[in-house]
Amino acid sequence: MKYLKSVKGLNKLVNKLKSRFDEFMDKLQKEGRETKEVFDLVLKESRGELLDENGNKRKLTNDEKNQVKEQAGDIFKVIGLTSLSILPGGTLVFILLKVFKQEDKILPSSFLSEEQKQKKLDRKKDS
Repeated sequence: MKYLKSVKGLNKLVNKLKSRFDEFMDKLQKEGRETKEVFDLVLKESRGELLDENGNKRKLTNDEKNQVKEQAGDIFKVIGLTSLSILPGGTLVFILLKVFKQEDKILPSSFLSEEQKQKKLDRKKDS
């Protein structure tokens, strides 16, 4: 009977890990799509292929520039997370950031909850 309980517990743990991994992969794919969109936008602008509604060449709007800026920050955050996971003690650093509720400073936007995104926006407005 103990054996069956431990197998059920192990199955539950495996299913939870699979679920978390799938969620992580979805967020990573979303981040990749956002990066591709911004890259295409910048590429079109650099080639002079960015057009307005009348078919005239145009520059990036302020919103588009902010989008590029935020996505560049997200790319650096992904690089930082990768470095953090490779380094010895990196897991401990990440746990400490989570304990002190500072993960929004190191996680890309796709990985943040709606509550964390709202807090980040509120801090930007206060600055």
